Amino acid sequence: MDKIKAFFQSKVTKIVAWVVLAICAVILIIGGATADSIASGVALVAGIVTAVAALVAFIAGQVSAKK
Repeated sequence: MDKIKAFFQSKVTKIVAWVVLAICAVILIIGGATADSIASGVALVAGIVTAVAALVAFIAGQVSAKK
């Protein structure tokens, strides 16, 4: 876990992350993405993650109940 934390705290990693973020923002602006379309995409991804988390919790509950 310490290696992962050190990787994300690395100066090079932070610089690369900011550069990629800037490139993504430029691509979205050039592509004509609006704030509404970006917000709806974020909401969709959040909904999918929540559904998967609920499914995993349900399966884990069923497996532990059978033991």
